[in-house]
Amino acid sequence: MEKLKNSFKNRHSSTNNSNHGNQSSVRASIRPSSVQYFYGRITREEAEQFLQERGGKEGLFLLRESISPMGNYAISICHGTRVHHYSIEKQVDGLYKIPEGKPFPGPVELIQHYQTNMDGFVTQPKVPCNRFSGQSPVAFRGITYHQLEKAMQIEAKKINADVDRAMGPMRDTLVKRVASTLHSDMPWFHHKISRQEAETRLARDGHEDGKFIVRQRDEKNTFALTLSSEGVPRHYFIAQRTDSRFAIEDGPRFDCLMMLVDNYHNKSDGLACKLRMPCCRPGYSSIDYEQYMIHNSARKDSFRSKERPPGATNIVRRPSRDLPPIPPEGRRPLPSTPDSNGHGSFSNGRVSISEDSHPDVQLDFSGQELENVYGDARIREAVTTKKLEPSQIHLEELKLGAGNFGSVMQGVCKVDGRAIPVAVKTLKKADLDPGVQSELLKEAEVMKAMDHKHIVRMIGVCEGEPMMLVLELAKLGPLNKYLPKHKELPLWNILELMWQVAQGMEYLEKSNFVHRDLAARNILLCDQHFAKISDFGMSKTLTRENSYYVAQQAGKWPLKWYALECINYWKFDSKSDVWSFGITLWEAASYGSKPYYKMKGQEMVEFLQQGNRLSKPISCTEEVYQAMLQCWTENRDERPTFKRLVPMMEDLYRTHKAAGI
Repeated sequence: MEKLKNSFKNRHSSTNNSNHGNQSSVRASIRPSSVQYFYGRITREEAEQFLQERGGKEGLFLLRESISPMGNYAISICHGTRVHHYSIEKQVDGLYKIPEGKPFPGPVELIQHYQTNMDGFVTQPKVPCNRFSGQSPVAFRGITYHQLEKAMQIEAKKINADVDRAMGPMRDTLVKRVASTLHSDMPWFHHKISRQEAETRLARDGHEDGKFIVRQRDEKNTFALTLSSEGVPRHYFIAQRTDSRFAIEDGPRFDCLMMLVDNYHNKSDGLACKLRMPCCRPGYSSIDYEQYMIHNSARKDSFRSKERPPGATNIVRRPSRDLPPIPPEGRRPLPSTPDSNGHGSFSNGRVSISEDSHPDVQLDFSGQELENVYGDARIREAVTTKKLEPSQIHLEELKLGAGNFGSVMQGVCKVDGRAIPVAVKTLKKADLDPGVQSELLKEAEVMKAMDHKHIVRMIGVCEGEPMMLVLELAKLGPLNKYLPKHKELPLWNILELMWQVAQGMEYLEKSNFVHRDLAARNILLCDQHFAKISDFGMSKTLTRENSYYVAQQAGKWPLKWYALECINYWKFDSKSDVWSFGITLWEAASYGSKPYYKMKGQEMVEFLQQGNRLSKPISCTEEVYQAMLQCWTENRDERPTFKRLVPMMEDLYRTHKAAGI
């Protein structure tokens, strides 16, 4: 580690000594990944196809990174009826130039120069061929530039390297370091298995030309490629040469397995055929597999299947250990789940703000400003002592969501002479069973007693027709809907929100409440930096006599968020909420992915009892993942309390923010 740090420092120092005038401009160059006409590591053929699909007009161009050597780029530009390709080569001083051309700090600056000067290309690059909406530049097959650069920033922080230097002049060194371990996260890498097992897995997955496996061999620093061609598995030996580079027999050499696999995707180079698709290893995350296939090609329509690949889940197998068998006495039957996707409407009649769509609502209030309104002492006194009348509530036309028995609308409620923004659940009494109505009123009473800034407060109940439950407004809606649309959020921002969730849960822990339904769908956002816990329809109060709650009958429970003691014995306490917090943290760090994907309840229980846990999200740091694993210890006594989780989450938030992660 120290050697690598010194390498960064020494190389930067020597660059300064040899190039005083250019060093600052190299650091200040525009990142290619920041411009829409950059496609990443694609081939000449793919570039030509993109340009031709856009009409091939004069001056239409795109920028791409060369497949080899690393660090070089190329511009592909239309002139007449042809596509011309110009190599943009990185010089020893860190500047970039085309052959016989002038040097520039980066490829983007080079293009900007030639857009107004005719001293290099056959025509001026006037018309950018921008990527499709939602299309990311490809760093390696299955890896986007966004993912690679985030991993590079994390690695730079780990070795205490200056991020600007590491992402600028020292970029190639850092890319090689990060890429050298990326193969272990790929679906095609099956770790150490035998040749026979590789053939078995390939046959089980179905032979297709170009389907492949890379496996580690017993011999140190050697690997093997098993490739399907014409229904037959073909094996190729991959060795690490004396210069530490990888090669298949006498073929070209590469700095890492990722680059080798990339090369053979683009050309067969002596193989029976080009690599086309991975044979997915057992236990691989289905979500990560889908993302890999989407980014396995620069093509916008490369992969859109929602089917789970054979053997793919989003769990990770831990080394097997001796686990105590679950005793049959006292064990309850497996409860049912709400629906296959893990978060539909519950059948007990509860209506939740977060059960359906909840578009962003533009209000002139930040989360803290709303909290100042809702937390006002006079408002709280009025809420807890007075009944709401229909005349106090004005419903607006904006629908925030829907449930089994009514709608959730944005509105304004007059409390103590002040008009405050609210969310209103409207419920038709005629559609409610008497028992359901009673449960809703109980839920309202539970929520009325809650008074914490990170818990959605009940403003009041209006028992007219329709019946209305008036709640604090969280204008950005549920976390699991917000994050997939905002993947640009840094991890520290997500940790900030989850720290707030831990604070709200600590309040419940102190108040002897068990939530029993903590999940990203029940975390509502007032703004990007302010979260509140919602939905107390399943919550229970613990008594002095009992430190846990035992359900007498099973409902439609969110099993994928439940600890094993909840599933097997129907026992709930604050430590079972801690398990759910770990799942919620995983959802957040996965930007809204669904835990355990399509696994059924019994299948999930068996995996958990075998010691398996959800795998680390791709953009998550090891420190955050370790916090999740602490929440998922089988022995509830070994899980942290929320009192312990609050400072733990605060520390993770502050350290990640300081590191810019």
